[in-house]
Amino acid sequence: MEADPTLSIVIITKDTRELLEGLFDSIGKDTSLASLGREIIVIDNASTDGTEEYVRRACPDARYVRNDRNAGFAVAVNQGAKASAGRYVLLLNSDTRLIEGEVAKMAAAADDIPNLGVMGPQLVYEDLSPQRSVAAVPDLTGEVLPGSGRASQTASGGNTGPVRDVESLIGAAIMIRKDAFDDLQGFDERFFFFLEETDFCVRARRKGYRVVFFPGASVIHLQGRTVRKTWVKGRMEYSISLRKFMKKHHGRLYLTAFDAVRLAKSLAFVIAVPLFLFGSRMRLRYSYYFNLVVWYMRACPDDAGLRG
Repeated sequence: MEADPTLSIVIITKDTRELLEGLFDSIGKDTSLASLGREIIVIDNASTDGTEEYVRRACPDARYVRNDRNAGFAVAVNQGAKASAGRYVLLLNSDTRLIEGEVAKMAAAADDIPNLGVMGPQLVYEDLSPQRSVAAVPDLTGEVLPGSGRASQTASGGNTGPVRDVESLIGAAIMIRKDAFDDLQGFDERFFFFLEETDFCVRARRKGYRVVFFPGASVIHLQGRTVRKTWVKGRMEYSISLRKFMKKHHGRLYLTAFDAVRLAKSLAFVIAVPLFLFGSRMRLRYSYYFNLVVWYMRACPDDAGLRG
């Protein structure tokens, strides 16, 4: 590793050793990373699947940090970024795979973008078909009328063409300029999992940094692999983060209206159709909405999702 690398790769993991094997293999095959310094930092949120032994064996040059508990994604990102030396910090989910030369394209393009804060590549599936890469900033309109208004236009915009400014990005693989990260004091650690990158993008844009989507570079994303086994708890954790996002960025009246809409929709779903008529997929949805109603009745505690 160079004394002052251009790029620091920060990987957050929690019991995803099998996915890490594929990611590390792709990093090792990307020879273009050598010119960037390629510092690798792994933050392990108390895995119990042999992750530490694997990382130390497969990539002895990586800086490995093991937390004694699952501290959450935002906390782990801040740990990794604080330890990094690169001009840019590339945050990678363990369910991503690099394509040779693509990250180098991102770093080269980033150097030419004034006031850059965050850059996201084109996310693709394993067959290289495009995946949604630009995120909507959630709002009440999108909650009342899903698929309409500003949120829809942001999320469903075409993933082709030149670099363009966007409101937010899908956080599976994003590159953040280190001095911008430090200036914004990193991720908000009140978000345990989900929407921490959206919150960061919103704060970055408010402070004058650019958030850009770069379709000229691609990263493979095995979408959903890290939360598939805990789908209901994952959706509950998203709901917890979503309410925190609304509370942070909007006033009390707005939050009250948001809560009323979410609770009404959940109650309607739970009451509408008897559970015994559902198939297995619909039962999962029913379980989620039932838990969401109970969560509201319990005054929205933090322990109802992945950390509970």
